[in-house]
Amino acid sequence: MQVPLSFRDSGSAIHRLSPFVLPAWVCVVLLGSLVLSHPVALLAVLVATVPVAAAARALRPWATTMKYVLWMGLAIVVINAVVSNHGSHVLLEAGFSLPVVGTPRLTVEALAYGAAMAARLSAIISAFTLLNLCVHPDDLMRVAIRMRLPYRSVLVTSLSTRFVPVLLADAAMIVDVQRSRGLEFDRGNLLERVRNRGALILPLLSNSLDRATQVAEAMESRAYGAGVKRTFYRDAPLAAEDIAVLALLCGAATLVVAMRALGLDAYAYYPSLSTLALPAQAWAAVAVLFALLVALIPLAAARRRRRRD
Repeated sequence: MQVPLSFRDSGSAIHRLSPFVLPAWVCVVLLGSLVLSHPVALLAVLVATVPVAAAARALRPWATTMKYVLWMGLAIVVINAVVSNHGSHVLLEAGFSLPVVGTPRLTVEALAYGAAMAARLSAIISAFTLLNLCVHPDDLMRVAIRMRLPYRSVLVTSLSTRFVPVLLADAAMIVDVQRSRGLEFDRGNLLERVRNRGALILPLLSNSLDRATQVAEAMESRAYGAGVKRTFYRDAPLAAEDIAVLALLCGAATLVVAMRALGLDAYAYYPSLSTLALPAQAWAAVAVLFALLVALIPLAAARRRRRRD
């Protein structure tokens, strides 16, 4: 059974890039999502992840994850609209007042701000989903070690990254086993559903503890913590195309910082929404940022063709 959100080698050109490239790309997407504030810029960063998912031949697992992100985004919009009563364009207003919160109001500004936050979160989750699908955890650990990060912290992070998808797969398997025994998780009242979930939690906890013990024994048998200098069986030197992609990503990060410093992405959500119109310089900056984020696709294809030749 294929573990969800785990590495899948589809043989695409994106998978053949150096393991240094995609983490750098994720960092630039993360920077753009956190720094930029204009909805058009945030949407451009989010949309830039779609062609990368298509080029990696990972659209189906990526879309499965983004389906849940869509519901999460809707929840963010609803919660922000309910909690925040700021804004000058009022759509609905309650006829009563609550302590601390005041009079509940539904405003256009609250909806727009929640949508922007949902787009920001979606871009970040989309990028990290592609990182999990396209880069092997061992390669990620090797990259972190080459960057002189603490080995124990890197190992804990790598094990945690692997543990979450395996935990999801175990949960799905246990649900199927319990259903084959006639246990229905979605029937009955709320109390019965909570009680039935105990048949899922206890075996899942037991499997998790067994797996943790096995990992500890495997680490001990391989002399973990001996302190010797580590070597790598596999190595992935940077090709010319990898260096070109990293250079373009550095340019994209610089562009994001420049857009923020020059105010090209300025946008006010409160007390009234700004216009979505952007000056020519801002449109050009957004277009260049989008092009730089998707530039790894043709360069990855060129690297693959050159290696085949």
